[in-house]
Amino acid sequence: MEQIMPQLLQHIDAIAREKNRDVLFLHFEHYQEDGEGDDPIRSIVLAWLEDHEIEYQPCMGLEQEGFVDTYVGDIYVDLAVDEDDATYRELCEYLEDDEGNMLLDGVLFFVLSLELAQELESDRLAAKDSLSPSNVIGFDDDAWSGTPS
Repeated sequence: MEQIMPQLLQHIDAIAREKNRDVLFLHFEHYQEDGEGDDPIRSIVLAWLEDHEIEYQPCMGLEQEGFVDTYVGDIYVDLAVDEDDATYRELCEYLEDDEGNMLLDGVLFFVLSLELAQELESDRLAAKDSLSPSNVIGFDDDAWSGTPS
């Protein structure tokens, strides 16, 4: 059996902020990472992406503060959301019908807007700041020894 090394994967919202644009990602509802192999539909989609020279990378879903994720097979697709781009249109036609319904069972195709990715980060930072000891009423940082009373 092939040994797979652990990897540090980026969350899709972090990728959107890094790329500074809306991003595309795929979720595979029947993905199971085990010794028996991968989800066959996922393997077909990844082969199609490779055949069409579309770059992709494994990614995590949306980052949630205080929540430890396990990898569920999501894929970031490195294409800009651009209706004028032939490769983007070809990808959409492969995955969706004219109504936007998915053509492949168990495959979900998402666009995460940069705006939403930035809002999520802003909300996460605001929540972190609100939990800071300096924001607790009556908390005196200078008097606190770090030991609970």
